[in-house]
Amino acid sequence: MAHINDQETINAQEEQNRLLTRYEPGRFVETAGFREAGAFGLTVSAHDSHTKSGVVIKYQKSLFAFKREFEVFRRMRGDLHFPNLIEYYGKVDPTHGMLYCLAMTNEGVSIHNLTRGTATRWSNGNCVRLMHQLVKAVEALHNVGYCHRDIHPGNVLLKRESGGLLTVKLIDFGVAENLYPPPHPAYDWSSWQASLQICQGMPYTCFDDLTSAVFILFKVINIDPFGARRHWKENKELFDQNPLSWFEEDTMWIAEIYGEIQKQRSHGVDYSGLFRMLGISVPGIPPLSPMEYEMTGNQISIL
Repeated sequence: MAHINDQETINAQEEQNRLLTRYEPGRFVETAGFREAGAFGLTVSAHDSHTKSGVVIKYQKSLFAFKREFEVFRRMRGDLHFPNLIEYYGKVDPTHGMLYCLAMTNEGVSIHNLTRGTATRWSNGNCVRLMHQLVKAVEALHNVGYCHRDIHPGNVLLKRESGGLLTVKLIDFGVAENLYPPPHPAYDWSSWQASLQICQGMPYTCFDDLTSAVFILFKVINIDPFGARRHWKENKELFDQNPLSWFEEDTMWIAEIYGEIQKQRSHGVDYSGLFRMLGISVPGIPPLSPMEYEMTGNQISIL
């Protein structure tokens, strides 16, 4: 009788073989658009010779991360705030060995790239519009039973749709986990983008995704309450005690949204309550109104 580990090895080999049969040499041709390495894979721009369109391909070494991301794609298919999966396959690279590949729609430019190298502060109106769409995306993911666990400016995109509207997109689900039961951290998940509770080693919950979503706003209004890595935990503790001190009168709503999320930890998540707060956060600005921006060539500049 085969041991459990032997059976897992057999199953993994069968999975590899099945994915290798899906590989079509020459279908996806890498282009010079971008090439970005992350903790769990490499993401590149490519041309799909079948559809004659630009796509994004993510190469991963981990079968587990690949399967988790594939499952999230399957569940979120057709949702406005998520990429669509075009194809999945495996291939053997001469240097890196077995790669698990996901080809997906190109969903625009990241908040990180939009804000990199500029001191321009987004308007209050665009901040509340961004937050409304981002909470909507996070809620949709939570509703299918997953927490993201890695919401940061590189994983939140803005796509200029055919009609000119900007849509918030959430990407990168390689470390997504089932929400229930709340996953206990296998290692230190501390980061600038993580909640105080995660930096304290507590189990990951929907509130931690929502808190990270709030921290996205800090990047676009150019505030940094947390500083350098060695001070993250103590600075998050100080921020949590008095978040209002970091905001002016017109942006105080951001601290209030943060505070409401922390209150909900004790009595349950209420997305509708968050949307109601966002609806009155910036007078005269409906959160569902179009984001305001300018185009310089092919570059988006958020106002």
